[in-house]
Amino acid sequence: MKVLVADQFSPAGMEEMTAAGIEVTYDAGLAGDALAAKLAELQPEVLVVRSTKVPAAVIDANANLQLVVRAGAGYDTIDFAYCSTKGIYVANCPGKNANAVSELAMGLILSIDRRSAEGINMLK
Repeated sequence: MKVLVADQFSPAGMEEMTAAGIEVTYDAGLAGDALAAKLAELQPEVLVVRSTKVPAAVIDANANLQLVVRAGAGYDTIDFAYCSTKGIYVANCPGKNANAVSELAMGLILSIDRRSAEGINMLK
């Protein structure tokens, strides 16, 4: 199986895929026409992205594509409706940003408790 990782991705995750016998190609700088060209060249079965947009034109560049994975929450960067008309599965990784969300929430709670915004405005 061939996988194209077209966005920032964990080296540990790529090592696990390689150890499982998956042929992984990593190019974090791919987007738009460059992504479509790489998909046409490599013909991977799986495409992994994070924030890279995957419109219909990119999807059409590879007839072998079977799965598009968003390494994050949601599907907002992938043309989900078009993928389903082509029989291509779309998956995501919900909850991967849970730590970041909880850290932000705690930081905002501390900011309110310490009245940080009010203090900054008074200082100005």
